[in-house]
Amino acid sequence: MLKYFYKGEQNMTGKTHASCGFLVGAITTQYFHTDIFTSISVIVLSVISSILPDICHTQSKIGRRFRLTSFFVRILFGHRTFTHSLLFIIGISFLLYFIQTPMYYMVAIVIGMFSHVILDILTPRGVKLLYPLPFNIVSPIHFKTGGLVDVSLATALSVGAIYTLFQPYLNTMMHYWLIK
Repeated sequence: MLKYFYKGEQNMTGKTHASCGFLVGAITTQYFHTDIFTSISVIVLSVISSILPDICHTQSKIGRRFRLTSFFVRILFGHRTFTHSLLFIIGISFLLYFIQTPMYYMVAIVIGMFSHVILDILTPRGVKLLYPLPFNIVSPIHFKTGGLVDVSLATALSVGAIYTLFQPYLNTMMHYWLIK
């Protein structure tokens, strides 16, 4: 197995998850051609959903915000089990469908949560993707979180999100610049 920068922390940082959620939200707004107000709410929901699976970790950004909920989820399921599983993501998807959530919100939330799980698979601990089955899914290539790779990934995801959001405007400016 390849282990890049493997000593130390084994939990992906909240900044990296949030950056990935930001990119997911930006792509979703471009795909659905949402207006500015809807775009802001899509991005916010995507960022929140990208850190939501860590509600099972009392020291995570969302776990510290919702301490009591985090405590009970941790007691019931443990860390990186139910909230990091396909069962959880599918359950949330059905709930969103049942309450007739607009498709752009549903896509942003579900892909935001899935992005969290994918990023955690890249850590040495992996996740129990098929919970309640006891198998841990771990990428053969993983890296130390909080290290150079993690910080670089968070930065690249944020730059990608900003580019995605402003790319249509840049294209328009280029178009007018080339014509005149």
